[in-house]
Amino acid sequence: MAAESPADRAAAVRSAIADADVGRSECFVPLSELDGIGDVAVVDGTARIEVTLPVPAAAVRERLEGALADAARSVSDVSRVDVEWRSDPAEPDARVDFLPDVEHVVAVASGKGGVGKSTVAVNLAVSLADAGASVGLLDADIYGPNAPAMLGHRDATPRTDREARIHPPEAHGVTVMSMGYVVGEDDPVIWRGAMVDDALQQLFGDVAWGSLDYLVVDLPPGTGDAQLSLVQHLPVTGAVVVTTPQSVAVDDARRGLRQFAKYGVPVLGVVENMSRFECPDCGGSHDLFGSGGGEELAGEFEIPLLGQIPLDRAAGTIETTSEETARGVTIPLVGRLQLPRSSAERGGTSLPPVALRDDGGELRDVFRTVAGRVAARLQALVVSGETRSP
Repeated sequence: MAAESPADRAAAVRSAIADADVGRSECFVPLSELDGIGDVAVVDGTARIEVTLPVPAAAVRERLEGALADAARSVSDVSRVDVEWRSDPAEPDARVDFLPDVEHVVAVASGKGGVGKSTVAVNLAVSLADAGASVGLLDADIYGPNAPAMLGHRDATPRTDREARIHPPEAHGVTVMSMGYVVGEDDPVIWRGAMVDDALQQLFGDVAWGSLDYLVVDLPPGTGDAQLSLVQHLPVTGAVVVTTPQSVAVDDARRGLRQFAKYGVPVLGVVENMSRFECPDCGGSHDLFGSGGGEELAGEFEIPLLGQIPLDRAAGTIETTSEETARGVTIPLVGRLQLPRSSAERGGTSLPPVALRDDGGELRDVFRTVAGRVAARLQALVVSGETRSP
């Protein structure tokens, strides 16, 4: 029998990776279905495998490397595996006239307020940007814009050019536009549906977003005018639904999922926030809001549970350095009434989002893993041709 050629061995490695379904448990989509396996070569017992993912998050990459090595070593004469990672977001065919240079519009939604949707949206955006993608964040929560505060960017002011185009500021590598830059922090926004629709269209179309791989849109809670405006005016590539474990939040998130389904928007998965609390005093793990809600919701709609984020004050704290809080007091960002209210209190500087912090620990890794999985799911939609048309 003739010895196998290098091409035969490379083909055998590809086949082994596909047969092992590598990537399904980490990205919820096999690498073979993502067009994620690039060049493969086997030389002197070493298999060199090029893997392309839109956002190869470190935690996902580590698990994939082990699965790739196991699959490749099942091929005869392969004793060592080297994996080379490339970042390359896929480009969908769908475009919209006033966002011609935005590849993916990702909606982050929740059925009710107070579940940490904005925390997820902000950390998703900065995680994607930190991985090398070009990212914008549109804080479309008209009635309660929080992105400027969460990004430590309250005092930023967008500029306009001669064509009356708004040039949004940048924070932590993310281009950001928010109603929080337009209205005062303490000013209520009392608008009816038509005004909400007009405002959102201006935020979509009158902002010079530039060329973006991802535009993350932080929607207000519920299933109202802002959600309808988004799905009617933009080809949303996919949505991420945020819930907490308790049944009330899950019931409301279920309504949001059904709304996206009604308009043909693919739901990329569910993020369960506040899934547990690790007590720093007793060392125990406590399910303060119950357990299993996010998993139940994901199973019901046959979509992935993208991540479970523990309840940790690091996900929502701001450290001020104003005269009134010179000792570095941390103030929880649990609700708007607990935010610093006076101009003196707003004089401090915030910590970066937890996904960028060296001391972020498990929270940082969870957010980065969620970002990698969201990007992989978007890639799968593009490869399969299931993205929405405008």
